[in-house]
Amino acid sequence: MAAISGLTNGMLLAIINTAAEQISNQSAEARFFLLYMTAFALFVFTQRYALSQATIAVEELIRQIRVRIADKIRHGELRFIEETGSASMYAPLTKDTNLISQMAIVLVMSGQSVIVLIFSSLYLALLSPLSLFITVFFLGSTIMMYLSHHKEISEELHSASQKETEFFETIGHILEGFKELKINRRKNDDVFLHIEQISRETCELKSTSGLKLVTTMMFGQVSFYILLVILVFIMPLFSPTHSEVIFKITATILFIIGPVNQFVSTMPMVVKTNIAIDSLYQLEAQLDEMAGHHKEPVAMQPIQTFQEIRLANMTFHYCDQSGKTLFSLSSINLTLKQGEMLFIVGGNGSGKSTLLKLLTGLYYPATGFLYVDDEEIDSSNYQSYRELYAIIFTDFHLFDRLYGLGKVDESRLKSLLRLMELNKKTKYIDGKFTNLELSTGQKKRLAFVAAVLEDKPIYIFDELAADQDPQFRKQFYEVILPDLKKQGKTIIAVTHDDKYFHVADRVLKMESGQLVNYDENLK
Repeated sequence: MAAISGLTNGMLLAIINTAAEQISNQSAEARFFLLYMTAFALFVFTQRYALSQATIAVEELIRQIRVRIADKIRHGELRFIEETGSASMYAPLTKDTNLISQMAIVLVMSGQSVIVLIFSSLYLALLSPLSLFITVFFLGSTIMMYLSHHKEISEELHSASQKETEFFETIGHILEGFKELKINRRKNDDVFLHIEQISRETCELKSTSGLKLVTTMMFGQVSFYILLVILVFIMPLFSPTHSEVIFKITATILFIIGPVNQFVSTMPMVVKTNIAIDSLYQLEAQLDEMAGHHKEPVAMQPIQTFQEIRLANMTFHYCDQSGKTLFSLSSINLTLKQGEMLFIVGGNGSGKSTLLKLLTGLYYPATGFLYVDDEEIDSSNYQSYRELYAIIFTDFHLFDRLYGLGKVDESRLKSLLRLMELNKKTKYIDGKFTNLELSTGQKKRLAFVAAVLEDKPIYIFDELAADQDPQFRKQFYEVILPDLKKQGKTIIAVTHDDKYFHVADRVLKMESGQLVNYDENLK
């Protein structure tokens, strides 16, 4: 349809020129008016159809890309998500896809412009082959000018795109660390100076590439005005026959200028859109590479029961970009019995959270083995193993809906909300919680409600009681956790509340990346 639209657009030029010639000879015919109106109606219909269908097609394409990448992200690995950062994923899925969306109509218009140029060039060849040769020369010069700068411009825009991602990451620091910045003016100013520096560097990169694009665009426009001078003022001096068709040639060149300007003005967006597409491909390639290292079956039956889980000689390393080890967990040996309550203690940075991520299968060990009832857990059944756990880490995310539960037992949900003293703070209506603007302690309690409703065999609580008042803390350790244990649940809690260590069956300690027995008398 875009091609037909371009052809009819070019036909309008031929009809107008022919009709104008007839009028100048005082022999106008009604058929030219009918031809013009027919071509015009066809032009409007085909162009609207092409633009609307292109918009629908590109939006559907973007939807598929976003869903496909989102699916790969959810099947990804925690370590990859932590290392990549949210800003590096948000930018391609938001800013870049929006740019591609905007490009749809522009591309159709540019494609139509190419058809118009071809038709107009053929028409110009009929009028004056020499004029066509000169026109092609000037068009070729513009294209060569653009190609000479294309690679350099693309590299500069790619660098600018990376800087913009860094800018979004720093904005994230402001939003997530707003409290800290609000009470520390020097820190606040320093973060803002960093934002200014990134913005300035981005601006310089975009301005440099933009100036080169402007130079190319201006070269194309100036070339056409010079072309008009040659065809209108110079050519008639050397070719008397040229004067006979000068009006048609001039009209044709003026007609061509619009499509050429449309095509040239599209160049900056084409370059930026290619950068956006490359960013999407790069993100997807990273996800595919990560998935290739830890490929899991599409569907596996979850492990629902166990008698014993065993970590044997496990190690794990945090490394910097150069591969240098920053922190390690070494020789982790742990046996977890079904139905026991295990407390883990240790200082900040001792490796408690890393141990939990290894235990739950969120991290893969560098060396060592993981067993469930003497069955080794490997890449073929890691996801099945993870289904044993309901987790609340210190950096937990509180969802507004009870995803994955299907039909919710509302009476039990209300009972749990009362137990957690949240029944006056939030309710579950129309499939979502009415209020998530809660204190940190209340959010942890609501996360606990959601975890209990999952009804998993093992519960992980990382400092869940840390932000609770003394009365609730006592109830949590002496009533709620023992009640879960009576239901046959296995409980692992990271805690520093030594006052309640007697509740646990065992207490272990993480110390500089190693797991040791806590040697106090607990009973």
